[in-house]
Amino acid sequence: MTFIFLPLTGALIGWITNLLAIRLLFHPRRPLRLWPLPFKIQGLLPKRREELAENIADIVSEQLFSLDELTAQVDLFQLQNEVKATVQKIVENWCAEKLSVFPAKVSRYCTNFLRDYVAEKVADQFPDMAQSFLTSLRKQIDVRQIVVEKINSLSLAEIEKMVWYAARHELRMIEWVGGVLGFLVGLAQAFFLWILG
Repeated sequence: MTFIFLPLTGALIGWITNLLAIRLLFHPRRPLRLWPLPFKIQGLLPKRREELAENIADIVSEQLFSLDELTAQVDLFQLQNEVKATVQKIVENWCAEKLSVFPAKVSRYCTNFLRDYVAEKVADQFPDMAQSFLTSLRKQIDVRQIVVEKINSLSLAEIEKMVWYAARHELRMIEWVGGVLGFLVGLAQAFFLWILG
C-alpha cells in the first residue's frame, strides 16, 4: 500500500505545485492580501509588466530587430528602377493632359523627351534621396519605444493568451514533469520506509 499511496500522493503534489506555479505567473492580476500574512501576492506578469515590457523591448531592439538591419535589406537598385518607372508614368500622364493641344508628333516627341529626362534625373538622385530618407527614418522611429508601448497597450488577458499560445506545450510539459518528479520522490520515500521498516 505504501508503494501505491506515497508515489501517487507525490505525483499529485508535484503536478498541483507546478500547475499553481504556472498559474501564479498570470494570477492574481491585482495584489491580493493573504490574511493573516503580512504581505500581498500578485502574478509575476501583472506585477512586473512594465519592467518586462522594457526588457523585451531591449531584446527586440538590440538583438532581434533594428532599423539598420531593415535598411540593409532594402534593394536600392530595384527601388531605383521602380521609382524611375513610376516617374515615367506620371510624366506621361501629365504630358497627355497638358500637351494634347499640340500636334501629335510634337506632343509625342515632348512627352518622350520629358519622360526620359525627368525619370533619368530622379533615378540619378534616388540613391542620395533614399539614403537621406533612411537616415531620417532611423532618427524618427524608436523600435524600443514602439515595443514598450505595444506591450503596455495589451490587456493582461491578451498577454496571458499570447504566452499560452506560444508556449502551451512547454507549460503543459512542466505540469506533467512536476507530477513525474513527485511520483519518483514518493517512490523513493516508500523505498526508504520499506528499508527502514
